[in-house]
Amino acid sequence: MQGDTKGGAPLNSSQIAPLSARLYRQIFCPQRLIVQYVLSAAVKDNLACVKDYGAVGQFKGTHGVLFNNNCGHTLLLDKTAQMKVYSTELEKKSQELARTALQLRDANTKLTQLSVQKDAFLSQISHELRTPMSSIRAFSEILRGVEVLSPQEQVRYASIIQEETIRLTRLLDDLLDLSVLENRQVSLNVSTGSLRDLLDHSVAMARVGRDAAVMQIQRNIADERIWLCTDLDRLNQVFLNLIVNAHKYCDAAEPKLQITVRQSAQQLTIDFIDNGSGISNEDQNLIFEKFSRIGGHESGGAGLGLAISREILQRLQGDITYLPGQNGAAFRIRLPESVVGGVARTDLSSTD
Repeated sequence: MQGDTKGGAPLNSSQIAPLSARLYRQIFCPQRLIVQYVLSAAVKDNLACVKDYGAVGQFKGTHGVLFNNNCGHTLLLDKTAQMKVYSTELEKKSQELARTALQLRDANTKLTQLSVQKDAFLSQISHELRTPMSSIRAFSEILRGVEVLSPQEQVRYASIIQEETIRLTRLLDDLLDLSVLENRQVSLNVSTGSLRDLLDHSVAMARVGRDAAVMQIQRNIADERIWLCTDLDRLNQVFLNLIVNAHKYCDAAEPKLQITVRQSAQQLTIDFIDNGSGISNEDQNLIFEKFSRIGGHESGGAGLGLAISREILQRLQGDITYLPGQNGAAFRIRLPESVVGGVARTDLSSTD
């Protein structure tokens, strides 16, 4: 009979469909351990999609991306975003290389300038050494070989020999001093004293042999009532160099030097600012280097004063810097709080 089944009634279509689905799962997915994935080639917003048809568990795809079968779609790695990351990293590396190249170029320029400065120094130092030696030799021969010299001439020639000897000794002392400081062979002679007294002494020494009225030095004595505990002789050497430089190089019609003292909880700051034309941007990068001479050969000196000052302050745990944009040559000395001992006792009775 058509539509009969052995031992029962015929099955209609609504009964066959569930039986077929159950039979399919039992044959092809026993215990739900066999998973069938169908990959879709659809691409949306540059993201690959994976369609999951009812599998249970998690499996790794060919690109190492974890597929989660409990969601309808799992996103693979966005290739466009990955390329953007690589591009950003490459751009950063390129910028770093550009900065490094610029630093190397600046260093090379500075080395070239220093090489020129050193050659100029060797030429200058030869002249500085030869000139006093020649004078000493010439005038000593006059004193020795000329029998008839007036007392005034003898005094004059002897004075020239003495001055040239002092000049030669100062130059050799500077060279030796810088070498000792750079090699850390100097021992500090720590003592206590007033900052005001130290500046008074430096100003007085800088005016020796110079007209005191040529440069006006402005100070606030009340701010200088500070007791110091450091190598006062070395610190005086730095002060003296800055004041002498102001005397030599300030080109204002009425030269002035302002010395300003400020004290904070962390450090002591002392500024030396004149009213001249200052130092050019090119020279600012070299003034603390050895053999650097402000103003060229005509200014005299071997160009060691600021280099020595920097070495001294480093030994005193401080530093010295140039302050641009001050409408004149401006130097700042900073000393650590540890050298400050409070209000100077010698100044407590002052009425300035």
